Amino acid sequence: MIHSQGSMTAPLPLHTPDFMVGNCATTDAAEQAAYLHGWNQRYEQLSPGPFEGHVTEVCFSDVQLFRERTTRSIQESCQVLDDTFVIGVPIHMDGYGWCDGWQVDLDTLLMHRPGHDLLFRTSNSLDLVAVSLSQNDLIEHARVVDRLEVGQTLQRIEYALRSPKLAEELRNFLVTMMDSLNATPSMLAHAAIRKGLKEAVLSSVISVIGNATHENSAPRTSAGRQQIVSRAIDYMRTRIDEPISISDLCAVLGVSRRTLQYCFEEALQVNPVSYLKALRLNGVRKEIKRGNAAEVAIQDVAARWGFWHLSRFAQEYRQMFGELPSETLRTHAVRQLGGGLPAFQPSRH
Repeated sequence: MIHSQGSMTAPLPLHTPDFMVGNCATTDAAEQAAYLHGWNQRYEQLSPGPFEGHVTEVCFSDVQLFRERTTRSIQESCQVLDDTFVIGVPIHMDGYGWCDGWQVDLDTLLMHRPGHDLLFRTSNSLDLVAVSLSQNDLIEHARVVDRLEVGQTLQRIEYALRSPKLAEELRNFLVTMMDSLNATPSMLAHAAIRKGLKEAVLSSVISVIGNATHENSAPRTSAGRQQIVSRAIDYMRTRIDEPISISDLCAVLGVSRRTLQYCFEEALQVNPVSYLKALRLNGVRKEIKRGNAAEVAIQDVAARWGFWHLSRFAQEYRQMFGELPSETLRTHAVRQLGGGLPAFQPSRH
């Protein structure tokens, strides 16, 4: 996830200069990435089947609370903005996830510091709650209110910490706050409420940071294997429309086929061949949805992404996304006539 200005921003009916509260249901991973307000991130579906997602978001006083639900394994690629600290915890998971090689389960706290590039492979079913806030606000609040200097601690703290107690405390706090604000967003119209809630969020995050130790670090893939995966992904993306082979990857990276496969399966739970195919299928889907529906020729789009056997391509596409490419195109055409992406829906109030 990247916390920055995105190229696609969904309409937000329920917002004022002081706060925003909204919800949106999605049926496409790439579209879900566009619905989180102010984030520029890339989602790619890795596991097959129809996708269902949901985003709930609350923003006020430089604090962003959000909850994301997904039903398929997604790869999220992003970079955290300068002066932005993000901390999140799963509510529900189907198996394990992996974030930059760190194993993620229900007892894992994910922390992302300013400028952090991250790669998150979610479990098949994930419900996660998180908060994004100013790291400077966090440091200043700790110094003034708690008489703590947390700047150095933030630099040393691991990106993934496993602590059942801390995970449960943060999860309960964030879910309770989000549910209350989603049910009664009008309370955010009061400056005193916004100030009090922000202080509560800062204090809760500082408590987690202060009580986390190095012993809480989650299991992780070795840095060397994670680097091999990252370099392979960069190579794939810059040559995604070329006939890349595993032999090409091994030669560029200077590793054996067995090593490359082991690294991918450990870091992303998928082999490199399947991963490359998933990237290309996601690329086709995005291009179909991005173009003028009346002018899109599916066979041309497929060919640009390296699929030359059209009937096999259609089968693989349907297996991944639960529909044929022609059905995606029809839905896209209807949506263009109706005005684009579904709007972010305001919460009841």
